[in-house]
Amino acid sequence: MSKEKILTVQDISCVGQCSLTVALPVISACGIETCVLPTAVLSTHTAFKPGWTFRDLTCDIQPISEHWSK
Repeated sequence: MSKEKILTVQDISCVGQCSLTVALPVISACGIETCVLPTAVLSTHTAFKPGWTFRDLTCDIQPISEHWSK
């Protein structure tokens, strides 16, 4: 039997109830395996106080996809 899978493409906010931190538990509760393709890592949600940090992972999307294809 094949398990259902879903690809979620979004940022990861390390603090704050948003983006991937909210999506993963909901998708998991549905019994669906989640594959994550991160677009960025943020220190906090951007609605928090100024000074948050951001790491853009756009350049990593293609290499990650190619690795998965192997």
